[in-house]
Amino acid sequence: MSTARPPRRKRFEVAVAAMSAVLLTTPAAAFAQAIYRCEQGGRVTYTDSPCDRRAIQQGNKPNATGGPRPAQTVVGGGYENPYGPWRGQAQYQVKHTGRRTDGTHSVVPLIIHFAEDGKLAGSSRENGCQLLGLVSPGLTPKMLNVDATLSNCAAPDMNQRYHGTFTINSKDRTGRLALRAQRVGIGTAMFADVQAVLRR
Repeated sequence: MSTARPPRRKRFEVAVAAMSAVLLTTPAAAFAQAIYRCEQGGRVTYTDSPCDRRAIQQGNKPNATGGPRPAQTVVGGGYENPYGPWRGQAQYQVKHTGRRTDGTHSVVPLIIHFAEDGKLAGSSRENGCQLLGLVSPGLTPKMLNVDATLSNCAAPDMNQRYHGTFTINSKDRTGRLALRAQRVGIGTAMFADVQAVLRR
């Protein structure tokens, strides 16, 4: 005796309903991107991969219990408040008297964290840049004023102090970082900027 199979359209509707049920019952945190706060020898970096635990154990000072300080996993979420971790592609470049110089243009991943106490910390592994500074409330609740310094960049001209803003676009679910620096002398001028489109 053969069993009649349900129509193809019916099977498709059942499959869609089952998938929707799974998505609706899955915790929102499961879709959040994990960002790791790693500390080694007093130096803090943010990365999208787990911290090197061996390096942490060798480079960190013992905590109050005598063991190494643990790595912290920070999960971001929400596009109404700029504080917390962000990640995305960033463009770094320097121009001298309006011309782009060799070796001072790169587009690499950036991970950055804005703390509610006003501290900013971020890094781009591929070009070595470390970002550290302060943020303050901007013109709107979705904007921050940024005052930060780049260091350890492979391109030395990038290593200087920058000013700019970080602004959330809730509709596009993005955050835009725009930083600029300049040095002007007699007959010379240097302009550096960092532009990034970041997400949680």
